Amino acid sequence: MVRVQPNTPAGDNAPTRAATRAAKQRRRSLILLGVVLLLVVALVVVLGVVFARGAGDEPAAEEQPAATDSCLPEDLRITADPTVAGAVEEVAATLGTDCADVTIHTEDSAVTANALSTGAEPDFDIWVPDSAMWPARATGQAERTGVTAAELVVSDPVASTPVVFAATEPTATALAGSGAGFSSFTQGAVAVVLPDPAAVAASSAALLALQTALNGDARTFTALSLSLDPGVVPTPTAALDAVSAATTPTIAVTTEQAVQMYDESAQAPLVPIFPSDVKPSVGVPLVTLADASDETTAAVASLSAAMSDAGDILAEHGLRNAEGNPPPTASGDAETTIAAPASTDSVNQAEALRTWQVLTAPSRMLSLNDVSGSMLQPATADMRRIDLFEQAAVRAVNSLSTDSSLATWVFSSRRIGGQDWQEIVPFGSLGDPAHKQLTIDTANNLDSLVGGGTGLYDSVLAAVSYMRQTYEPGKINLVLLNTDGVNEDDDGLDLPGLLAELEKLRDPSKPVAVIAIGYGPDTDQSALEQIAAATDGAAYQALQPTDIGTVLIDAVTQRGCRPSCG
Repeated sequence: MVRVQPNTPAGDNAPTRAATRAAKQRRRSLILLGVVLLLVVALVVVLGVVFARGAGDEPAAEEQPAATDSCLPEDLRITADPTVAGAVEEVAATLGTDCADVTIHTEDSAVTANALSTGAEPDFDIWVPDSAMWPARATGQAERTGVTAAELVVSDPVASTPVVFAATEPTATALAGSGAGFSSFTQGAVAVVLPDPAAVAASSAALLALQTALNGDARTFTALSLSLDPGVVPTPTAALDAVSAATTPTIAVTTEQAVQMYDESAQAPLVPIFPSDVKPSVGVPLVTLADASDETTAAVASLSAAMSDAGDILAEHGLRNAEGNPPPTASGDAETTIAAPASTDSVNQAEALRTWQVLTAPSRMLSLNDVSGSMLQPATADMRRIDLFEQAAVRAVNSLSTDSSLATWVFSSRRIGGQDWQEIVPFGSLGDPAHKQLTIDTANNLDSLVGGGTGLYDSVLAAVSYMRQTYEPGKINLVLLNTDGVNEDDDGLDLPGLLAELEKLRDPSKPVAVIAIGYGPDTDQSALEQIAAATDGAAYQALQPTDIGTVLIDAVTQRGCRPSCG
């Protein structure tokens, strides 16, 4: 800015007229110069703004999206699940006629995910699992075990396939009017064959759908999980073979793709039944490492774009596109668009799989049974408490799978010197007929061991300590406590002392829960509830004699979902 000083006032040294005109002329020149300078500055600012805005509208050269019709790098390492490898290979071959062949390594998604969860170095640049559940599972397992694993970047689905029930045509016709859905599993109208959820993504998607159909009812889900467990087979093909050969109404939980690609030489042709309630799907993503090179990132963009334009190729391999649209040749129920799962669904599917594994894991159960004198009290007109418990115990043993193991202890006061507890049957597998029969015979003869007071607290601590010392990973390690009274051992622990000792033994990574059952109104139910809470277990009470069998079976079958059974 040019500042113009005010005129000098007239006085003794006033300038001459000529000098005054000259001064005025100079001032006019200075003013004109100042105006010109202001205009130049303004013009520069305006041009700068316009240039900046124009540059912002045009992306920089390095930010331009990678071309999607370029070849994939010759040294690109792609690992793909066998169910999608063929489609990926064909789509990759469409990326330019002069492209070098890209070698695709096939590997079951579960194998790749398990390796990643252990912190193994990834041997791929791009991983194409058959479901986004697998990278979610790998990451979740690594976090739970404290393993430093590769950070994965999971794309949106590039292909999908719905989860269906595979059945023979007669079975499908019979189920058509009833609206077969996941909620209908509770009715037991047909046998259900389930491919191993730990190896087959469709099964974990089905487990999440089952939870949804049951409105999150943990008890019912647990009961169904245990009922489905005997029908688990290793692979989808094994499931379809079982359905094809079945002589009674049977369905397999699988994918539309698996049914379409199933060998037509099977004993009976199979058709897909689309669930009437929840309609799950598995989505195929492209997975890369967080530190992937720019070249790999560009290859993912090229392959993803090519997959989105390759509906015909996907259909040839039994797959739908990312939007879940059926192929043009589809008819009937298959015309329904079934969207691929969102990323949150993939995480939930992985959690549903984890829940399943906990529920169906073999049990390692120490049965700790009260044989104090009060167990001889009448419960009904013709039965004592111990009689009712014996009957319920036999039913509970028969409800456990053959891959479970069981030990039987009893307790009263000072059974062996000053010790309140006694091992009657050591641990053994229920798959061993001799051990199972010994356990049942012992349960039927507990009345012969009755006598003394209730040495509850010391016995509980001994049982939990033993289970902690002999903990077996991969199994549900628990103590099943059955009692009808209150602690009567004044020489042993009191309740605060027991709770303090249980807290010392607590290890969330190796849980040993106490499932406590109180029989009758004389039970110290408050103490049982505190003991159960200290071990993340549960406490039940059978107030009526007829409750004993129901409560004991419920406690055994709920062993895997504690403390969240609802």
